[in-house]
Amino acid sequence: MNPQNESAGGPQERRIADLTILYEVSRALQNTLNEEVVLYTILVGVTHGRGLGFNRAFLLLIDPAGQALEGRLAIGPSSPEEASVIWQELRDQHRSLGELLQQVPLIAIKRDLRVNQIVEQFRVPLSDPQHPLPQMVRSHTPCLVTGGAVSPRGLPIDAHTLGLLGTADFAAAPLFLADHDIGLLLADNAITRAPIEADSLRLLQIYAQAASTAIQNAALYRQLTERITECERANRVLRESQRQLLHAERLSTIGKMAALLAHEIRTPLVSIGGFARKLLRTTEEGDPRREELTIIAEETGRIELMIGEVLGYSKAAKLELEDTDINALLRSVLAALNETLQRASVRLVFGLDPSLPPALVDKFQLRQALINLITNAVDAMPGGGSLTVTTASDRDFLEIGIADTGIGIAQEHWDKLFAPFFTTKSSGTGLGLAIVSQIIENHKGSLRFESAPGQGASFHIRLARRPGIAAHDVVVPAETQR
Repeated sequence: MNPQNESAGGPQERRIADLTILYEVSRALQNTLNEEVVLYTILVGVTHGRGLGFNRAFLLLIDPAGQALEGRLAIGPSSPEEASVIWQELRDQHRSLGELLQQVPLIAIKRDLRVNQIVEQFRVPLSDPQHPLPQMVRSHTPCLVTGGAVSPRGLPIDAHTLGLLGTADFAAAPLFLADHDIGLLLADNAITRAPIEADSLRLLQIYAQAASTAIQNAALYRQLTERITECERANRVLRESQRQLLHAERLSTIGKMAALLAHEIRTPLVSIGGFARKLLRTTEEGDPRREELTIIAEETGRIELMIGEVLGYSKAAKLELEDTDINALLRSVLAALNETLQRASVRLVFGLDPSLPPALVDKFQLRQALINLITNAVDAMPGGGSLTVTTASDRDFLEIGIADTGIGIAQEHWDKLFAPFFTTKSSGTGLGLAIVSQIIENHKGSLRFESAPGQGASFHIRLARRPGIAAHDVVVPAETQR
């Protein structure tokens, strides 16, 4: 950023100085593959007093899509006063170009705000046949612009480019490797207004070739790093998928064993429970054995219910579809659970659509899903409450709603609510809602819920009236859809 190149002397000394500049910059560029540091190092070499000695330098690079030439980075003062301060600072802090370049990573990149505001405004489509900048890139030949025209051909530079740069005199060196175009390096003396000599243009051309190699290497390194990161991420996903697959296989094996054991245990358990209930009915009230028989009957009943849920969840999902009156099915389920509702002090509220059309469903599976949802709602109201059951239709779809006024569902449990064996109750298998979810999925329906702690919960089943229409194609709140 010196007002003039600080090397002096005859041709031999100048040649040594030029080689020193190229050596120092090449050595600095070899020490890093950070793309931003590489670009800044190049610009420092162009503008430093012991480097090429230009006042300002601009890097314009072809975008990743190969569609346009875009301003990327610039360096240089905004005024003679600022230039004087910067050049004096550089003289005081760095005795040589090499020392300065070693400190590039510590310097605030894009410290020169004004020139970077200028360079960011450059965007020229490469397909523009009339624009001089893409022509310069494709020519692979450095050029000197004097008085707003390329010397000596006289090709005029567009007014927009000259207006951005604020000068009609600058040097341009294309950045390329073989037939691969990279961009354009612009340099000027807009502060000192010193003329750009032919030797400076020649050195800028040589410098641009070293810069091209460094930019390409940094870009390739960045792309390689990005691909390595993608591969590592894909590898983590693969390992996690493998872990989940092994876990799923173990669960599948455990599930099969559980189903087999449940099936084998169920037969003698039913006999034990049956005999206990039979003996209980024939035992007088004052008999001391009656309390023991009552415990046996209740506990075997509880285990039978748990085994029934395990077997129900492990069954193959084969649907036996038939036209079903959903309102009638709901009334039947609620009649069967009437004693349970009364014992729990739950008041029933109906909101059934009388014009609800029939739907083609598996009556027995859907009945099981409704029983599980209603039983779950009753359990959520230990002190009693209201259970609201509704139905509605919408063209080819119908919806069943079951809402309670219970304790609600904590938000941290939402993601696990339909997972097998997850339960917040002190007893139970945690398969009730998992079975509901499985049944609705078998029907290609959707299941969503809404809840707030202490304000109850509502579950909504949406089903197509006829097969072939996926009810989950209808948009429902993402955080509660299943």
